[in-house]
Amino acid sequence: MKSNFKKVRLAIIGAGAITEESYLPAAKLISHLEITHIVDLDQVRAEQVAADFQIPIATSDYHELFGKVDGVVVATPPSSHARISMDFMNAAISVLCEKPIALTLAEAREMVGTGKTANIHLAVAMNRRLSRSAKILKQLINDGLLGDITHFDAAEGYEYNWPLRTGHVFLNPNHRGIISDIGPHLFDLLLWLFNRSPARVKKCEDDNWGGVEANAVVDLEFENAHSTIRGQVEFSWTRMLRNSIRIYGENGMLEASIIGGEKVNYYPKGYAKKGLTVQETDNNPPMANNEFVQQLINFTDSITQNQVKYVPAEQALAPMTLIEDCYKLRKINPQPWEKKWLKSFFRNNLNAK
Repeated sequence: MKSNFKKVRLAIIGAGAITEESYLPAAKLISHLEITHIVDLDQVRAEQVAADFQIPIATSDYHELFGKVDGVVVATPPSSHARISMDFMNAAISVLCEKPIALTLAEAREMVGTGKTANIHLAVAMNRRLSRSAKILKQLINDGLLGDITHFDAAEGYEYNWPLRTGHVFLNPNHRGIISDIGPHLFDLLLWLFNRSPARVKKCEDDNWGGVEANAVVDLEFENAHSTIRGQVEFSWTRMLRNSIRIYGENGMLEASIIGGEKVNYYPKGYAKKGLTVQETDNNPPMANNEFVQQLINFTDSITQNQVKYVPAEQALAPMTLIEDCYKLRKINPQPWEKKWLKSFFRNNLNAK
């Protein structure tokens, strides 16, 4: 995709799967973007990815980039997001940070404060908002197709198969798992669809017995101008769920894929089995990695135009608040196979060697 602005020098911090499978292929499609550096603590890995994508410089020390790039994508494990992002912002370099923006709400607030003090761009990678189906869903809601919204439910689940290079997701010292990993996307999407209405967690149940949770069910409430919108979100790393979001209103129900798609299904009230398909009239196939392409264009054009076209990091604070509340309220979600002796065994032996 083309832009009328000068090339932006961009570095990517972290040479993991998200970089190799999403960011670098997307960057190749943007004419005004130049990936100048790839950084990873594993120097060999950095050099391998640099060679595969014709990136000039590979290094294990991100401090070497100060003064040499216009912006960076921080795609490292979440425990390092805050430190790395703030180091770059203090060096007057704009940052696009992967989700979750930080491990804790306190860290996220510090990052936002640093960005404001440094007067530098700090974007958060909420690319699901950029899918065609998400945009259509939001437009239909805003146009009042459903009338007053009454409730919602969302489900995202699959057998975990992300090609991790390290075990950081399952070795979280704060015992945070799928809620912290998928929650930023799902909670942000709901907040965005409901025009950032105040939200709160009513209940959270998960299967954390001392490690990270792989399954969770969260009850939420959103306060809009007319009423309280209640709903439930289900997460799973062990089961395939339907992977969609459903919004119910007085006139019917809308359903769209959570992870992006081309269409939205509308089920008018009284015609639950005869849904209508809503999609854009553009028949051109979506560009490969379209959401990542658009996200990078929004970020780099913001740098050259001194505008904010990306999702600003302060909008990550509300999802982070919901995530923090989930962990404060969490209770054990009863499992079908659970027995009293098994629960007792785990609780008495969590620290066993």
